[in-house]
Amino acid sequence: MKKTFLFIILIHIVLYGNSQDTPYKTISYSFIKQDKNQIHFFGKSSENFKKICSQLNKLIVQGDGQLKILQIGDSHIQADYFSGKMRENLQSFAQGIKGSRGFIFPYQIAHTNNPENYKSKFTGKWQHKRNITETSATDLGISGISVTTYDSNASAQIIINNHYFPHQDFNKVKIFQNSGDSIFDIFIEQNGVLKGKYNSLGFSEFTTDEHFDTLNIFFIKSDSNQNQFTIHGIELDNDDPGIIYSAVGINGAECNSFLKCNLLENHLHIINPEWIIISLGTNDAYSKNFNSSIFENNLDELINRIQNALPETFILITTPPDSYRKRKSPNPNMQIAGKIIEKIAEKHNCAVWDLYEVMGGFTSMKLWLKAGLAANDKIHFSRNGYSLQGDLLFNAFLSAYDKNIDSGNK
Repeated sequence: MKKTFLFIILIHIVLYGNSQDTPYKTISYSFIKQDKNQIHFFGKSSENFKKICSQLNKLIVQGDGQLKILQIGDSHIQADYFSGKMRENLQSFAQGIKGSRGFIFPYQIAHTNNPENYKSKFTGKWQHKRNITETSATDLGISGISVTTYDSNASAQIIINNHYFPHQDFNKVKIFQNSGDSIFDIFIEQNGVLKGKYNSLGFSEFTTDEHFDTLNIFFIKSDSNQNQFTIHGIELDNDDPGIIYSAVGINGAECNSFLKCNLLENHLHIINPEWIIISLGTNDAYSKNFNSSIFENNLDELINRIQNALPETFILITTPPDSYRKRKSPNPNMQIAGKIIEKIAEKHNCAVWDLYEVMGGFTSMKLWLKAGLAANDKIHFSRNGYSLQGDLLFNAFLSAYDKNIDSGNK
């Protein structure tokens, strides 16, 4: 008992120091329902959350280990404002826990919007494939998108934006790829040329002695049978202890979009996150012809596939926010989708963060728009709006984490 008490005191000193300041973010908008801003745990999800807290405690107090988080979503996530704010909050609320950038995708090669915290450049001709345009199961992975080149002279470059991530360099790289005798040899240029070491799980791996913030990828055709290469995603890592917060999103994605990804489970095994956040539902529930049974079945199957791949992972599902159809008609389906999410969470021992209720509920989107927090389409949010969501979810997490500390969990 004495050890537990001292541990709790130590955690609070590390987090709060001797001042009155706390890591909680100040939320000043009157339409936000602060009393609703909490994580709801169903079944054994609280036990999985305790494991997250234990890992974080070890990281904060001992400076040991990594905590991997993966957020999966639609256009609300692809831009990485919401997830990016969560990443920033989690990596900065205690000293020494900033991890690597984690799993990313070079969206600009696919001619779609890229997060601002890194750039993706390319040469040569590339073709892209997205899960939202596929009609059946296909070779896509957790990113829901891929780029393919048939040009051995093509190249790709990833540049970490140090304005967002100072000192977040990497010396370990995994490039998630296709396989077979027809693929080009892959190399990176980092103070010399390194050839990728292929792993049969579906990626090429590179490890360097030095750390970098820029990745240069190129290909060589060493055999006449080689004629193409596909990139499904890139993981940027290092040996530093810290929180690694990855996020993948596809504009227009529904739950079913990710069900069409044959490589989903395989990529989950490789990334191996301890915490997965699912932020889908806006596109599923947009239409007047919204079929709640189809949404429920698709979400149920998606959770099944994730849990079959990673049975011990803590899963948090966020409800879709309030929105309007064609800027005029408030959409009651979002509340229905939220109730279905709670039902599925209870079935699968997941947790829920109810963004719909926290933001103010039905028709609250117009209040967010008036405050400059939403886009004119009344579906998406401004950068400040997504940042606010990141602060709200962080506060909800921190509240649950504090309760866990106070309960004596180590």
